[in-house]
Amino acid sequence: MYAPTSLSSPRSGPTSGDDGALTDFDGAGEILRAWGNGLRPDPDLTVSEWADRHRMLSGRASAEPGRYRTVRTPYMREIMDRLSPGDPTQRIVCMKAAQVGATEAGNNWIGFAIHQAPGPMLAVQPTVELAKRNSRQRIDPLIDESPDLRERVKPARSRDAGNTMLSKEFAGGILIMTGANSAVGLRSTPARYIFLDEVDAYPASADEEGDPATLAEARSGITSRRSTRRSAG
Repeated sequence: MYAPTSLSSPRSGPTSGDDGALTDFDGAGEILRAWGNGLRPDPDLTVSEWADRHRMLSGRASAEPGRYRTVRTPYMREIMDRLSPGDPTQRIVCMKAAQVGATEAGNNWIGFAIHQAPGPMLAVQPTVELAKRNSRQRIDPLIDESPDLRERVKPARSRDAGNTMLSKEFAGGILIMTGANSAVGLRSTPARYIFLDEVDAYPASADEEGDPATLAEARSGITSRRSTRRSAG
């Protein structure tokens, strides 16, 4: 990598008596390092690799706070990695028991998308109230405890609609959270990614407008990555 240290040119000659004039000041090294880091592309990670590297679990959202470790729930690794941009899979269906770490795997996907592959995302809980609770107890800690996410998501401000309880705006995309009982929420925005959580608890119809999962998936294009999770008994 080349960093200029002089304004000299073959035609005009040096414009300063000191060839190091452009870097001969306090903080020059830090500026050049930051500039170099900005040119470096993000590493090509899978969702599970991203989680192990960047995800921190809060005491508000986890019984085991600290760095997220996929080895604690190794059966979720393939599911998460199938949600990575390099995988051709378009739809992931997970039939599972309760409390096996699937929701946190889905949250890892949300964090990965915000950081590595931004785009509009729709996350659907059975009801709007559950979506609000999930936002407070899981999504806010996900962002607050991960510096790479915290610097990308707009801070919550009373007059700024970019970051509310059910909407998190970030560079290149937005996360919309809603309930399967709200037809308005399900059709509010196009979505590149759709995360349907606890589908078995969805109502048969959203405000008498039809199947919530079908309404949500209609928000996506043919290149979307959709994660539908079903609970097993």
